[in-house]
Amino acid sequence: MGGTMWVESEGIPGKGATFQFTIRVTAAPNPGTLSLRAVQPQIAGARALIVDDNQTNRTILELQLQTWGLKSASAASGPEALEWIRRGDRFDVAILDMQMPEMDGITLAEEIRKLRDARALPLMILTSVGSRAEAEKTTRVEFAAFLLKPVKASQLYNALVDTLAQRATRVQEPARAQVDTTMGQRHPLRILLAEDNLVNQKVALLILQKMGYRADVAANGIEVLDALDRQPYDVILMDVQMPELDGLEATHAIRMRVPADRQPRIIAMTAEAMQGDREMCLDAGMDDYVSKPVRVEELVHALAQSNPRVLADSGELDRKILDELRDAASDAPQIIEELLGLFQRNAPKLIADLRHAAETQDAEKLRRAAHALKSASANLGARALAALCQEMETAGRAGQVNGAANHIAQVEHAYACALGALKNYLAQPPHTLAL
Repeated sequence: MGGTMWVESEGIPGKGATFQFTIRVTAAPNPGTLSLRAVQPQIAGARALIVDDNQTNRTILELQLQTWGLKSASAASGPEALEWIRRGDRFDVAILDMQMPEMDGITLAEEIRKLRDARALPLMILTSVGSRAEAEKTTRVEFAAFLLKPVKASQLYNALVDTLAQRATRVQEPARAQVDTTMGQRHPLRILLAEDNLVNQKVALLILQKMGYRADVAANGIEVLDALDRQPYDVILMDVQMPELDGLEATHAIRMRVPADRQPRIIAMTAEAMQGDREMCLDAGMDDYVSKPVRVEELVHALAQSNPRVLADSGELDRKILDELRDAASDAPQIIEELLGLFQRNAPKLIADLRHAAETQDAEKLRRAAHALKSASANLGARALAALCQEMETAGRAGQVNGAANHIAQVEHAYACALGALKNYLAQPPHTLAL
């Protein structure tokens, strides 16, 4: 190959020898260079957690990742980073500095692994010369990459491409398997989806439907407030960017207008769900957020934290109404039992009428059936069921049948709860009204 080879040795045992060679080769055509000063499609859109106690180092990494199209959040310490992970913040990769006070990178990595496995959150660590061997000896945590400080852009880029590509391959199938189709039954919630984008609406509704939920829809903050005037909700999935009245302004109005015992849990939906955006949402009065495009695991976590108080109230009775009724009919002690029997016979038929009216878009039939069931429910003190029927009666009177089908399951749930509560009432000794 037109080259030479030689060896250099002192001839002393234990000193070793150095072998060298040269060869002649033809230069390959220039394939072009990769510009690392622009958005990189292979990794753009990923979310990175940066943990480093040195602000300058954090800023440099943030700017570099931003140039490539990644979104990043920076923590100045291990405990701060762990708090974000515990509260459900989503990251595709974490970049940890090894040498930090209070909690070093190795300790932090071990704590992260108690919360997220390597498939959910791969870890990259920034080390100084000689630190890699030390790290591998002192921990069982597997790192996706070791990066020598100061980090070169090309090395960081290659590590991110390798790490994120492997993660995408590993987590794709498990993510699809995490959908719990029974969650809506186990953890019933009345949900309002506030989203002006039709595509985003359909995607969110499909995910909710797959989880067993049905949701009402509002296209802007004004419609959100109007919906809350008509009925209570357990959860509002609130898009931050909406016309007329955005999610932050709508949230502020809700916190000012709605009584404390009827306040919904407000979950922000934003495409920029990172550190600064979260603080902005919390300052506006929101409780949590999920990022867009919506991921099933994030939505499951957010909804699981929500208290189903609206539907939980379905089993509550206005006992005063029943006590007054029983007291007024003292000569007919079986009046409550007789009314309950009528209620059990008629309510299922009225609910069937509601369902048929919703399916056939018959507003008048919806109004009539809702009114009849509302009256029967109110007479027996089933106030939650009566309130649901009032909403459907109002919608029918206004000719607004679209979305009525979403309330049928809630009516059935409220009816079952009211029936159980009425039977419990009858099993207890009569209540005497205080005069």
